[in-house]
Amino acid sequence: MKGLILNNLYSIDKSIKFSLLISTAAIIPLIISGNPTALKIAVLLPFLIIPMNAFEVLKQDSMSGWNKFEITLPLKKGKIIQSKYITFLLLLFTSLLLTFVLFYCANIFISLTVMDDFFNIGLRGMGLMLCAASLVYPLTYIFGIEKSDMITMGSIGFAFVMFFFISFLMKVFIGEMKGAEEIFSLSFLLVSIFLFILSYATSVMIYRKKEF
Repeated sequence: MKGLILNNLYSIDKSIKFSLLISTAAIIPLIISGNPTALKIAVLLPFLIIPMNAFEVLKQDSMSGWNKFEITLPLKKGKIIQSKYITFLLLLFTSLLLTFVLFYCANIFISLTVMDDFFNIGLRGMGLMLCAASLVYPLTYIFGIEKSDMITMGSIGFAFVMFFFISFLMKVFIGEMKGAEEIFSLSFLLVSIFLFILSYATSVMIYRKKEF
């Protein structure tokens, strides 16, 4: 399992380094600006950039022929799928860590007052990417890597649809009560986690039946 995860990360290591560089370069001026909207974007940006690299693993596996070789390894097919999902989670955690470190450093050196909804934006960023990933993996295994770009775009669209749908439901059922923003952020993340787990189970079933 560890070897599979390391191989996944190695296949996209240049993309990961580049996305980390781009995210950092974009976040720093946004933080320095001190603008509330810019700060929200600074929190959300890494989640929209870094985890996307995990989807490239499937494409790299197909282009290199690794996807045909790894099924010959003495591992259950479920473990292969598990390694893809763990790779995504590692990159999602990297996004969270990068955001936290940059904001923490900014708070030390320029006495930045961390905005009240930092927590909310972070949860929403994680929720959006978990929601998108829940479609990317099973659909890519069904329709093939040739349609991966279309699948990724559609999955991101689905994530935003779910975001606004749950936001609408929250407004209908709880209105503008105190703590509504926190309740929405947590609810959206929990729904996204559920979809992500369901996606994993679905991908395992699809992969076991898949012929290479």
